[in-house]
Amino acid sequence: LHVRSRRQRQMCIRDSVRRTYFQIGGIVLNKERLIDNFIHMVKIASPSKDERQVADYLKQQLEELGMEVYEDDAGYKVGGNTGNIVGILKAPGKKKVLLSAHMDTVLPCENINPVIDNGIIRTDGTTILGGDDKAGIADIIEAIRVIKEKDYDHPEIIVVFSICEELGLLGAKNFEIEKYSPDYSFILDSGGKAGVAIIQTPYSAKGEIVVIGKSAHAGIDPETGVNALTVAAHVITKLKLGRIDSETTSNIGMVRGGEAINIVMAEVTLKYEARSFSKEKLENLLKDTQEKFDKITKQFGATYEYNVDRGYPGYHLKDDEEIVSYFRKACEKMGIECITKSTGGGSDSNIYTGKGYKAMTIGVGMSKVHTKEEFIAIEDLYQTTELLIELLKGIA
Repeated sequence: LHVRSRRQRQMCIRDSVRRTYFQIGGIVLNKERLIDNFIHMVKIASPSKDERQVADYLKQQLEELGMEVYEDDAGYKVGGNTGNIVGILKAPGKKKVLLSAHMDTVLPCENINPVIDNGIIRTDGTTILGGDDKAGIADIIEAIRVIKEKDYDHPEIIVVFSICEELGLLGAKNFEIEKYSPDYSFILDSGGKAGVAIIQTPYSAKGEIVVIGKSAHAGIDPETGVNALTVAAHVITKLKLGRIDSETTSNIGMVRGGEAINIVMAEVTLKYEARSFSKEKLENLLKDTQEKFDKITKQFGATYEYNVDRGYPGYHLKDDEEIVSYFRKACEKMGIECITKSTGGGSDSNIYTGKGYKAMTIGVGMSKVHTKEEFIAIEDLYQTTELLIELLKGIA
């Protein structure tokens, strides 16, 4: 916000909040507090592996809520400056619910200037906003504040603010969820308004494929060389790329190679990824891809290095599973539509599901994420927080 002091910022937020005030259910939130906290957090730069400042802020927030607060060693494992921040709100004998959102954002995230206009929070156009995923963090904190203030019945709540999600879910991969064994996990990290639940995501694989030819002078004796790019091009024409079927995609997103314009290219690196809702289809696609590289590189007298690793596991929640039923009932209590859908992307939910724990990603209203046009509606922040409170009350 283009104002000088915290008091001026609060006055600006208060005016905007009044213009967008509404109440859906019986819960009255402190909307000004929710938005003020969100604005404060997005102004804290937190690129992947450098989340220390926002982590310290969140540790203080959770401690003020009377939660047991821990920081794990995930940062050490991935080369970052902070670990995942974990907060526990005890409820002995009750179900355990994990709530999570990630602290890191994509670039550019320095000197973010949020602007509120007609109930919409956006930037001044020079940076991202950081609603991915500080909107989820703000919703979680406000929901727990209200639960504490109103003394609502609740399950045991395990809050995880993870690191390095944008680098490949590294925080979740290095979080020891087994220590806490939640019955259900809700990850607040998706576009879509309150009521959106991601119940299906793909299995993934990604990495590098390096084609190795032989260098030669391009103007004197090119016939003695083997152009790695030419070999790679022949392979690519045989690969299954793009939309393979309704469940499967494949892509080469980056190509890098060459030393000079007058040298036959000796090596080229291809950045490759594949995804499928079917684990079997993904494995078959990867096998076919490797076989084509094997066959065609041999034909040209070249070699290749195949460094494609399995990424996050997919998951598919059925409509009659408890985690889905609880979410649907919370939507009904609020009078909003429950929308269950699939997505081609992954989140921390994939990692936790792969470790044997039921997890679901839910919408927080973020829009045009990873761009300088990113924005979020105040109404969506409000609704998501209220839905989260209803969800926790319903599970208690």
